[in-house]
Amino acid sequence: MMAFYIGVMNLSTCWLGLRAWRFPLIICLLLLAPFANAQQTLNVLASIKPLQLIAQALTQDITDTQVLLPPGVTPHDYALKPSDLKRVYASDVLIWLGSEVEPYLAKPATMYQGEQLATWQSSENSHEENHDHDHHHDGHDHLYGDPHIWFSPDQAASIARQLAGVLIAKDQQNASRYQQNLTDFLTRVSRKDVEIKAQLADQLPAYLVAHDAYSYFEEHYGLKHVAAISDTPESKPGARGLLTLRRLIAEQQIRCLFIEPQTDQRIVSILAENNALQVYSLDPMANEIGVSDTGYENFLQDTADRFSQCHW
Repeated sequence: MMAFYIGVMNLSTCWLGLRAWRFPLIICLLLLAPFANAQQTLNVLASIKPLQLIAQALTQDITDTQVLLPPGVTPHDYALKPSDLKRVYASDVLIWLGSEVEPYLAKPATMYQGEQLATWQSSENSHEENHDHDHHHDGHDHLYGDPHIWFSPDQAASIARQLAGVLIAKDQQNASRYQQNLTDFLTRVSRKDVEIKAQLADQLPAYLVAHDAYSYFEEHYGLKHVAAISDTPESKPGARGLLTLRRLIAEQQIRCLFIEPQTDQRIVSILAENNALQVYSLDPMANEIGVSDTGYENFLQDTADRFSQCHW
């Protein structure tokens, strides 16, 4: 905002000076140069916070990446408000999952004038039919594969490389900084990946998850849930489904249940009744993670710490 006022003042001063023949043109250009540079800062918008964390690592010390979806909501059934559309069209770079996963952004994306990166649609695993993400998981499946690619350090690295290319092409002035941020991000993620593999080396007891959102993380670190309560955070199992889950808990001696902010506590109470089920929470949308250059690594570590709570 201060840069805006300074720019307006300089523009007014320059205009008056030129009218009075007091200022050479070169002086006007020098007065307006800082304002012109300030206007070149990119407006980067991520649809969801996990993508914001990856993007922020690349835009650190250049600009602050913003996020579209508010805390506590998921992209499964979100409906855009007019203010959301305004933010989308005002951005220079849009990073999202893609129309199959985020249909609420499909139409705006076709009219979007900036640069965009549809991360899940561009991922290598999004349409591999032989990949486990495209198959049924305990009675349900994702029609388009598993979209939760941000749980994979490898996928996050791929997203970061693609996004760095978009940012550099859009903002050549800060190309070297984007490249350095990318290098730093890849180094930190690689280091964190090694630490988490060591942390999760011991096999966890049998466990349930609220919904099937963790396959990338589990496969990468050698974990596997027995079953999921429901397909999505918004759906709920019926009486027969709950009975099946209770029987499964007893038969396979399931020790832990990982829930999410949207999980119905009545369902948790039914599943945990009369058994030694330990209940812990996961944060798939990174709601509790601060936005910073190290936010994504913090998210990975937070997820690992939460899984580690499940013990024999």
